[in-house]
Amino acid sequence: MRKNKKRFSVLILLLLLAVVTVGYALLSSTLTINGTSQITNSSWDVHFENVSITDGSVTATEDPTIDTSTKLNISYEVSLPKPGDFYEFTVDVKNAGTVAAKLSALPTVSGVSDAQDVYTNYTFTHTDETPIVVGETLAPGASKNFTVRVEYDKNINASQLPTSLQNMTLTVGLSYEQA
Repeated sequence: MRKNKKRFSVLILLLLLAVVTVGYALLSSTLTINGTSQITNSSWDVHFENVSITDGSVTATEDPTIDTSTKLNISYEVSLPKPGDFYEFTVDVKNAGTVAAKLSALPTVSGVSDAQDVYTNYTFTHTDETPIVVGETLAPGASKNFTVRVEYDKNINASQLPTSLQNMTLTVGLSYEQA
């Protein structure tokens, strides 16, 4: 019986030693995670460039000038002496950055008074005459060509004609955000 107690005690001691060893191993384990990550340099640079006046346009009082601070506004001054006269130019929108861009709002035009709006048609389209759509994207390194046109409506009612020469100082702008 004593022999059985010794064997039982030795067996219990061995089990206890095994439990302590495994417990220590579990509690003292070191978990190592190795990895490599790379964060690249990103830049945002969407702007107007390459303004080209369309043949047949009236002579501008002030040629289109790209705003040097934002590069997303173009200002110009024009007089349209008679119905059917127009002033038109093409311009590129370039994404020189590394982040894709999308158009967040339709192009804006300022400088047309309410009275001038009656007999003036203003359009801003792709050069293939397709409409501009909010949300259209511009990939890094890509550019799109647009046409800007202001026209004295040739179908204007005689009662709506202005009584004096109207100069218009116009600004067109685009608003892009990250795609």
